[in-house]
Amino acid sequence: MAQHLTDQDIENIVEILDYWSPNEKLTWDNLCNAIEQQLELIPAPTRQTLQKYAKIKNAFDLGKKSPAARLIMSRAKEKVPASLKIAQARIDALESKIQRLEKENSMLLEQFVVWQYNAYKYGISIEKLNEPLANKNT
Repeated sequence: MAQHLTDQDIENIVEILDYWSPNEKLTWDNLCNAIEQQLELIPAPTRQTLQKYAKIKNAFDLGKKSPAARLIMSRAKEKVPASLKIAQARIDALESKIQRLEKENSMLLEQFVVWQYNAYKYGISIEKLNEPLANKNT
């Protein structure tokens, strides 16, 4: 049976991808193993389950593109102090995270434009769109 992931699980998996070591090959199997070890999700979600979540898939795809550049940079700086290597790894991870968040933001803006067009097309007023959510108690 396929495992259902919570929003927090998805955020944690994306964070694992953001901080993926450039020295370790990023594969779905390696990611599943990391999830099982770090998040203690047993059994670990399968590749098929992970790919169903756009946030995870996008973070994985970005991670597959960027590690080569990070690995070249880390090899070029092998003679630097450990503290600088740690700082560089953190910078690389944060840059990767920024890139992922910018892509997610762009996707959300595209979705908003679609909703905006459909609202106009079907005559939904701005007042209707801005109505507050109903309380559960009422």
